[in-house]
Amino acid sequence: MVIFIDDRPIRIVKKKELGAIPSKEDFDLVLDARLSPLKVENFSGHTCIINASIEQVEKMLMNLHAKSGVHFHALYIIVDDRKTYKSRIIKMYSLVEAAGGVVVNQQQEVLWMFRLGKWDLPKGKLEKNEKFETAAVREVEEECNVKAELGNKICTTYHTYTHKNKLVLKKTRWYAMKTNFTGKLIPQIEEGIEKVEWLNEKKQIQALTNTYSSIRYVIEKSKLI
Repeated sequence: MVIFIDDRPIRIVKKKELGAIPSKEDFDLVLDARLSPLKVENFSGHTCIINASIEQVEKMLMNLHAKSGVHFHALYIIVDDRKTYKSRIIKMYSLVEAAGGVVVNQQQEVLWMFRLGKWDLPKGKLEKNEKFETAAVREVEEECNVKAELGNKICTTYHTYTHKNKLVLKKTRWYAMKTNFTGKLIPQIEEGIEKVEWLNEKKQIQALTNTYSSIRYVIEKSKLI
């Protein structure tokens, strides 16, 4: 599980997947929660936390939301039972479910859109009783005017934001899609989308320098670059 808080990845990793005790050669900072308090202002670079209780993790995540001026690139929390931690973390937030797509055309270009000063991929919230797969296809058509064929699921991302003084966790399932569409790309202006473009590999690399960490994660998982 990866949660993006202020565009920084917080990874919940099973101890079995990491192996033995993390080496300082792999991380900039390794903290044992049994030996020292988890002060978010002390995190730096790629920080790894071991032996943290779920209560300690919950408190730490709330501190990340509450404090400004925190400087680190990524956080790795090593746990025995990822399922339990994931369930408890989700309950800390108001959950919003969404779906999106990585759409590839016949020229192997990927569908991107430009919104709020950054490159993004088409996605949106589920409607009442709507399935993730249906929502993903619908959002691509609504936001970009492209009809696409649904493929396999790529990954699920979680990112946080504040709405009406409440912490929200947006869960987005991402799907690979293909299309033979050759018509006009029409951005959904009412959703703040300024333009929609097909980007080749070179242009995608440029777009990745001006997008969100969660979107870079999706592209990495899609193995398109």
